[in-house]
Amino acid sequence: MRTSYLKRAAGRARRDERGYTLVELLVVMIILGIIVTPIAAAFVTASQAQIDQTRREDAYAQARGALQRIRLDIHCAHATTLPIQQNSYGGFTLTLPETPGQCPGVVSSSSGVSGVEWCTIPYSGSTTRYQLFRYNATGLSACNGGAGSTFTADYITMPPGGWPSNSAASPTPSSWAGNIWPTADTCSAGSLPTIAVDMNVALDPTGHPTERYELADRIAALNADPC
Repeated sequence: MRTSYLKRAAGRARRDERGYTLVELLVVMIILGIIVTPIAAAFVTASQAQIDQTRREDAYAQARGALQRIRLDIHCAHATTLPIQQNSYGGFTLTLPETPGQCPGVVSSSSGVSGVEWCTIPYSGSTTRYQLFRYNATGLSACNGGAGSTFTADYITMPPGGWPSNSAASPTPSSWAGNIWPTADTCSAGSLPTIAVDMNVALDPTGHPTERYELADRIAALNADPC
């Protein structure tokens, strides 16, 4: 009886060492695939959302920084007229006469220039996206987005109401695309000259037109004489 019992126990042990069959492995893999696929998709979606959010916040932060810098330059401008013109690159340029060395961080006394330019330049290959640059100069072609120009903001696009026009631009532009200065500078008697700025930032104006960030302000030239 003892010998018979040992034989049966050995047989069961051998049968227990068979492992899994191919069918069982396939079933387990299918079940794991069903469980893991939506989890992986959720991680990918969350990661992409985080990337998109970071890009948006970077673009918005650039716009806020650019507006702050424009505000400083306009505050320091000494002229009673702050003209904008369509530039030859497909955007617009704002010229601000400055007195070298008068405002710290605007135009240094040793720079040899007497003004600052802000310009919008079309992004290469896009008809809806502009970039904003700053340049220490007063020539219309100087601020061109190339060497010497300081990049300040990206993803500037048309506001919901369309690109703003500016009746003071001369000669009359062939297109207002890229203009972020919506109205002529104003200078009422006894007050300081002011100019409006309107920047609309959108990473995907075609696919996601509602995901945008618009900054608008009217800024006075504090260093100019009253009108």
